[in-house]
Amino acid sequence: MSKMLKWTIIGGGNGGQTTAGHLGMMGFDVTIYDIFEDTINAIKEQGGVHLQDALTGFGKVACATTSMEEALKDADIVFVTVPATAHASVAKSCAPYLKDGQIVILNPAASFGSLVFRKTLDDEGCKADVTLGETNTLLYGCRIIQPGTTQVFGLKNRILTAALPATETARVVETLQTAFPQFEACESILVTSFDNTNPILHPATTLFNTGIIESEQDWRFYVDGFTPSIGRYVEKMDAERMAIGKVFGLELLSCMQQMEVEYDVFKDTLSESVSSNPVYQDIGGQNTLETRYLTEDIPMGLVPFIELGKMVNLPTIHMETAATMGQLLLGRSLMEGARTLENLGVKGMSVDEFLEFVQTGRK
Repeated sequence: MSKMLKWTIIGGGNGGQTTAGHLGMMGFDVTIYDIFEDTINAIKEQGGVHLQDALTGFGKVACATTSMEEALKDADIVFVTVPATAHASVAKSCAPYLKDGQIVILNPAASFGSLVFRKTLDDEGCKADVTLGETNTLLYGCRIIQPGTTQVFGLKNRILTAALPATETARVVETLQTAFPQFEACESILVTSFDNTNPILHPATTLFNTGIIESEQDWRFYVDGFTPSIGRYVEKMDAERMAIGKVFGLELLSCMQQMEVEYDVFKDTLSESVSSNPVYQDIGGQNTLETRYLTEDIPMGLVPFIELGKMVNLPTIHMETAATMGQLLLGRSLMEGARTLENLGVKGMSVDEFLEFVQTGRK
């Protein structure tokens, strides 16, 4: 019965191609959509995606397309695997073609991606009865070697998953586990969103390595770049994240505890955990500040954490410093489209009203 499910992957980047190939290797009916014709043509020509290293094999793809209508027409499950900065535009493109009963998963959601997706669908007048959900992170550490071929560094042990509203989570996770046993139900999208540690790990590490980034040297982001001093600063950002989450009733894992749960890495400090993580060893550092580690992780990750910190009157000085430094060094604002309370559709809500909305979907 599970093999009859039809999956559509929106996004042909590292995660999208790897997910499509993995599903194809498992025998599922897979469609992949992307806006770039070269990517789609390469996958279409070879009939699927080649995976190397931690996953090795060829995953057949039934359909590769640049047409959103074609991508969604027969899908049971839709994985939106695009940068968080594209969630609103993808929702707008999906709105005319979504159908009753489909499950749409922001995979991953960055922070509160399902709120952005829901608000956009509502703004576009989408009447389809779809269930939204989100994950806290991508299952794979991976990179594209060339269109249609990806290298998989490793797989995480668990992926936290929740639906919006939370009352649908059990059904959604049961469906997703037909392919991915690593997908684990959690209380609500508050957990998946606060559990997103990319905006904790990436911006500060990038900013404090500006010198080596602009020297054009080859370097490894997590091994060479995540030094003890940077690790201590990131730990303070992480403490701010966990303190805000606690006000919303969440007992969150620290970044270091996540390393233990997801990667079986056990060390005394976050710096040691990150720099020794075997999945991170070959991930190269960038040679420009024009990177998603700033342009996505600040407006789509740090900003909503900071905004919710203000909602509950908690300080976020380390997060705010990283967010401000990033914009100053880039020489421009990253606030257009950032996940403010207004853009999440929750401006003016009390903590209790916000929690009610996440749980039931009712405002």
